[in-house]
Amino acid sequence: MKKFIKDLTAYQAEEPAELVKKRYGLKELARLSANESVYGPSPLAVQALQAVNPAVLNYYPDGQATALRQAVAKVEQVPVKSLIFGDGADELIELLTRTILTPGSEMIVPQPTFGEYAIHAQIEAAKTTQVPINAQSGYVDFNALLAAITDQTALIFLANPNNPTGVLEKTADIRAFLDQLPADVILVVDEAYYEFANNPEATCAPLVQQYDNLVVLRTLSKAYGLANLRVGYGIVPDQLFDILQAVRLPYNLSTYQITGGAAAVADQSYLQKVVQQVSQERQDFETYLTKLGLTFYPSATNFIWVKVGDADLVGQKLLENGYQINARLNPEWIRITLGTSAQNHAIQKILGQILAK
Repeated sequence: MKKFIKDLTAYQAEEPAELVKKRYGLKELARLSANESVYGPSPLAVQALQAVNPAVLNYYPDGQATALRQAVAKVEQVPVKSLIFGDGADELIELLTRTILTPGSEMIVPQPTFGEYAIHAQIEAAKTTQVPINAQSGYVDFNALLAAITDQTALIFLANPNNPTGVLEKTADIRAFLDQLPADVILVVDEAYYEFANNPEATCAPLVQQYDNLVVLRTLSKAYGLANLRVGYGIVPDQLFDILQAVRLPYNLSTYQITGGAAAVADQSYLQKVVQQVSQERQDFETYLTKLGLTFYPSATNFIWVKVGDADLVGQKLLENGYQINARLNPEWIRITLGTSAQNHAIQKILGQILAK
């Protein structure tokens, strides 16, 4: 075993719902802890998956994911040869750290952020430097990020909107940061929740053709409602495309992933319906949290990061009532994935009861 991964802490995935229900004697469980979509995928994606001929199972899939590549290129208005596909954005995070980081090199991330970045840096024997966000606003401190750069810095991950805070950085601020970033440091902007911002100007995708050290990641697991299908993609500059294609595992997406993903991306009208519904639920939830006097960061995602004081207590009370949220990320803060209107109102009522005691 590599000695630098002996202390590696595994990513904490969600337990199967049936096990949780059995443990707490629940008839129903609303899993609102992993930022999955409660609205599901486009019906057109479901139809496309059902139409796949089982005869393809004994043959390798299209190694270039052509149909999906063309669908994404058309919707996002990016060159087909700028797209790298992965088994979820997770595989792309792994691909980038494997390609760019070397033993002794350094990666910088805001804190808090998605924990998987640091896990993969540790696997590559690289150091992770965490730069605290602005505690008052939730925004990234770009000056502090720049100050943290050393001669060993090779990679910076920036989730935008950020997970778990939900905060969206301005594209202009990211561009200004890129203008000051050394050319040999790669910035990866992880836009897993970009669609929920409901703002075409919120993406850094158009900047990839202007900056050789910028990569943008996306996923179909969140707004597109295809978490179980595991489809992610990266928009990368020319200098990285060929090498990432060479490092990428061949045939990493199945025909089902390619077909279902292409159909989902093509159905932008369904995506907009989901985004509008989430936006309304988010606004209603934040209004209620304001009435309760709770501290939270304004979210541009399908989840809200809320300061409740005792995260374990609040998480346990919600779970006992059939609502599973994420209470393990911070002792005082919880992350609540937005559910249906009925689920959200139920959680609000429980929060009110807890705080009244």
